[in-house]
Amino acid sequence: MLVCCAIQIPDGTDYALGVHRQAWLRHPVYGDPSFDAFERLPGNPVVVGKPPLEWPVNGFLFEDPISGNWYLYAGNYATGYALGPDKQMVCTVYRSTDKGGSWDALGPIFNDKTFCFEGDASPSNFAPDVSVVYHEGRYHLVCDWVNDSAAWADLANPDDTKSDSGVGYAWAERPEGPFTRATTPVKRTSEQPLLCDRYRRLYASSLIRRENDWLILTLTDSGPFFAWALLGMTAPTPEGPWSDLVPLLHVDQQRYLPPLLEYFPAFTHDGYIYAPATSVAKNRNYQALFRVPIEDAMNPEALANVAWGGVWHAEPVPNEHAGIWGQTFSGFVDDDGQFTVMFPSRTAKNLGTLNLAQQPWNRPYREGGFVLSGHGAPSLGLLKNPYDKFTLEAKLKFTGTVALLWNHNAPLGPNTPRSDAVLHPLSLTRYQGLRLFAGTWQLLSVDNDGKETIHTSGTADETITAIGVHRDKAGQVTITINGNEAASSPLPSGVGLLGLLVQENSVMEVSQYRISGEPVPTDTSYLHTEALLGAGQNMEIWQEISDPLFRYGIGAVSKEAVPDAPVAKAKWNVECSTFKLWAPRHPDYGQTDLYLNDTLLVTIDFAAPAPEASAVRYASYA
Repeated sequence: MLVCCAIQIPDGTDYALGVHRQAWLRHPVYGDPSFDAFERLPGNPVVVGKPPLEWPVNGFLFEDPISGNWYLYAGNYATGYALGPDKQMVCTVYRSTDKGGSWDALGPIFNDKTFCFEGDASPSNFAPDVSVVYHEGRYHLVCDWVNDSAAWADLANPDDTKSDSGVGYAWAERPEGPFTRATTPVKRTSEQPLLCDRYRRLYASSLIRRENDWLILTLTDSGPFFAWALLGMTAPTPEGPWSDLVPLLHVDQQRYLPPLLEYFPAFTHDGYIYAPATSVAKNRNYQALFRVPIEDAMNPEALANVAWGGVWHAEPVPNEHAGIWGQTFSGFVDDDGQFTVMFPSRTAKNLGTLNLAQQPWNRPYREGGFVLSGHGAPSLGLLKNPYDKFTLEAKLKFTGTVALLWNHNAPLGPNTPRSDAVLHPLSLTRYQGLRLFAGTWQLLSVDNDGKETIHTSGTADETITAIGVHRDKAGQVTITINGNEAASSPLPSGVGLLGLLVQENSVMEVSQYRISGEPVPTDTSYLHTEALLGAGQNMEIWQEISDPLFRYGIGAVSKEAVPDAPVAKAKWNVECSTFKLWAPRHPDYGQTDLYLNDTLLVTIDFAAPAPEASAVRYASYA
């Protein structure tokens, strides 16, 4: 496991102000307090799924430079992305002539049900996700495609073209089509060599016109390794021939890169490509945003990060029940400097929705206030610096069940290194807090084993909107609710993180989070699951162990080499000034190389004549 020291940040201030947004810890699995300035457009949802295409959960929003009309290319799926003879994957197009005020459904972009790529016996009608570019009188489109006879079990490693997938090209003289598909695919998964020992299946591509050539950014996954990558390829014309694929973003890089990110779709503005990426954890509101000069896009080192989370929030409305769900937002910046996006979600009845939002491009964050939401699982938002004594003044609105936390000392990590990951049970232990729900408050503490103790509770006569928490060095806590003292109770003292916990299907909007008090240096601990997730590891090459030799009673040991599997790796993506690596030693253990970013620090020997309890095996210094 890894332990990181706190990053020093301003004290005695309101952490709900946008200038302090970097004071919050954000993570694709844990949670994402977001200060984004997006406002919803009237008329949402634009699209709602219905049988047999219950999941319109991907899309591409396009502003036609000729007519000025907006076009929404909706990627429609059956529930669960189901494939089969009675299932479909279809892209349908919608047009708005009044900047999103109303929409006309124009139907599927491809109408030829018998279309086959050259040499294929099976049609390829499954082509849901597209990207469109206008250039020299034509509308150029790339799409992902899947054979009609394909099965999910074969797509990551097809042995012939009967169950193939890949990237295709089409063109039209109008943005609504009809589009003419090229009979030769841009790329086939079946012909794609394995990249970085794990990536092969190709889908969800973005098309970009460059000064002297064309670029496609393609999403790929790694099957049982639960890692995704962004690949790039170029061609002199959109018809090809296309270059070999180059990995641009993937977890095997020696750089800070939070895991569980899918990269689609990209957009361009003012000489740059922007590539949003969405978390595929159980809660999916975390969005990263990358940027690269258009002409330098094939250089992996040129892809810089604009934001690690904090750029998207969900609202407590029926059409956003699942938060962002599917791929990420898609949009454009208009001549007035407004960034308009389409974003996907799902309702409580499991129907996909496509919706619109907008924010000023040059003012992407609110001056004050943030949102933390839980959808498929709880979300945990923590400040990076810990406190022992403090006074917290918070103003908030919420739906569902939420809590203000302090003295949080639990190790952080996901429950498992794969998609739909949630917080590890250990991450929801070792804290004190004030829980709020339905006009009720509870002062509670949770011990090392997750056992919950309610110290005192009560109800409020009015909606709870203002909370005060005063904690002295001895641990005595005084609570005020809407300006009135509600409780005063002696609790155990100690140093820990402050933050917020939002339960499943709950949303909290915070307009003030002011802390008076001095932060106290301490450590934040990260579990082995965080490292396995960060390295995109298949659990077939690791054995999880419950053993008191590990610091928190659990850990993982790599197995003997598994045929055709990448080398066992662990990678913590963290921000810190110093760190310590904790591990047990054992006669059966071996050695590992320890890197900081791309620098080899040391080779550590975990072998010992007799089992040894977990201890610091390496410590860095600021």
